[in-house]
Amino acid sequence: MTPYGTLSSAAQGVFGVLALLLMAAAVYVLVAACTLRLRRLLRVGAAFLAAVSVLLLQGIGDVACCAKEGITPLLFAGVTARLPAVAIALLLALLAAAEAVFLWRLKKTRTTTLTPMSAKESLDALPDGICFFTADGQPLLVNTQMNRICAELFGAELLNAADFCRRLYGGAGNAAYLRTEPTLRIRTKDAKVWEFRLRTLTVRNTEVRELVACDVTTLCRLSGELDARNRSLKLLNERLRRYGSEVEKSTMEHELQAAKIRVHDNVGRSLLALRAYLEQPPSERDREALLLLWRHTAAVLRNEAEPEKQRSDWALLQKAAQSVDVQIEKEGALPEAQRERAVILTALHECLTNTVKHAKGNRLYITLRTEGNVLTAELRNNGAPPRGEIQETGGLKNLRRAVEKVGGSMTVEACPAFLLRLALPKGEWEAWENGK
Repeated sequence: MTPYGTLSSAAQGVFGVLALLLMAAAVYVLVAACTLRLRRLLRVGAAFLAAVSVLLLQGIGDVACCAKEGITPLLFAGVTARLPAVAIALLLALLAAAEAVFLWRLKKTRTTTLTPMSAKESLDALPDGICFFTADGQPLLVNTQMNRICAELFGAELLNAADFCRRLYGGAGNAAYLRTEPTLRIRTKDAKVWEFRLRTLTVRNTEVRELVACDVTTLCRLSGELDARNRSLKLLNERLRRYGSEVEKSTMEHELQAAKIRVHDNVGRSLLALRAYLEQPPSERDREALLLLWRHTAAVLRNEAEPEKQRSDWALLQKAAQSVDVQIEKEGALPEAQRERAVILTALHECLTNTVKHAKGNRLYITLRTEGNVLTAELRNNGAPPRGEIQETGGLKNLRRAVEKVGGSMTVEACPAFLLRLALPKGEWEAWENGK
């Protein structure tokens, strides 16, 4: 077998390059095994592998130097030169296989074991910024997001955390400051909103400061939308209050006008009766009838401030709808019976409120049909359909209670659009009367 020392310089150079690469890999394996804190046996094996790689590289290098200077290799170099070239190649192959096994084990350990580097990588993956530092500003752990925020605000990465906090809370940052209490909130140039929280922790009897930057952009947007919706509801409530006041005023004016007309008619009839009385011959005059008519007129005049209660429920509902910019389109005739009519109008009032408040519509449709002894009413609107199942609370709950008291049924549909269907039996209404 050919001794290694008799190989050509080119062949020895190839062996030397392979030995150098294997030695570098062995050193990496040893450092990684110590960093990941593998079992002691594995760390000893990695150290042995690194020592063999270093010795083999040294022997191959010494043989090459001796051959170049023309001297006889001594000691370890002499042993290496006398070894068969096949044995050196086999030893290099064994070292490569062993290092491959160690590298595979290291990769598996990294994916199943938590290390300080794993914690750093996890913090870097967070969408929020975080920084731990000592009281004098020395950063202990800073993730990538916090460095980005610092670079955007002050044009440099975070080197002194205490100085960063002073400048940040002092208002020197290149951003719009939205508030400072109870937490600092700023808006950067990329339209993101960050909320900063600073607190002190005690770790092993040592004070450590924690600075956290939370991305609250979505929260601020939703809060703004909620404020806008609340303002809209406030305006709507104000319009509804004005509508209630106008309805009351209109009702009073209507009743007062009806009373005035009634008084006018009564006085006119009394005056005509007096004229006829005076034109008659004295023998044909009926004084008692004339006095009775005038007594009635006087009674009406005394009670003019208490007019009859006359109101048009449909007209009032139409006026209510107009006050909130909603048009009611009716197909079919409203029932003449007062109790049937009261249930239908109650449903219209509830749907009018829901159309404005929830559906944001401006049309309310009602279809009335009579089939046998059952009156069916269907109510829809042109607003947005409900987002989910409709919960019967408040007005709808009271409406169902009123419908069931008269022996009717009520169904509410949310898909594909809002639909309220009432089925009211005609004829028996004692239950409604008792429940009022």
